[in-house]
Amino acid sequence: MADDIEDKIKKMADVRTLVLTSIISALALVVGLFWNEAIKAAIDEIVPQGEGLFYKFLAAMIVTFVVVVIIYVIVHSQRIAEKRLGEIRKFREKRLLETNKNV
Repeated sequence: MADDIEDKIKKMADVRTLVLTSIISALALVVGLFWNEAIKAAIDEIVPQGEGLFYKFLAAMIVTFVVVVIIYVIVHSQRIAEKRLGEIRKFREKRLLETNKNV
């Protein structure tokens, strides 16, 4: 019975995570589109006529590098958090077993 409830809770958490991830992705796309327009306008203002293509590629490479670094940091921090949560779960289970033995 407890396992069924725990499975249902886990499935609900997975669905919730999926929905939240989708919403955050959609909002990130909106922000990205606004930044796209802002960067285009800035490049058009700063860069001399005729040389815009090079600077657009340069800006794209810089932004790509920054985004890759940010994604790496996020994924790495998630792995660390999952590892720590696993350690906490193991500790709690061990403590629960010790408590059950003493009772």
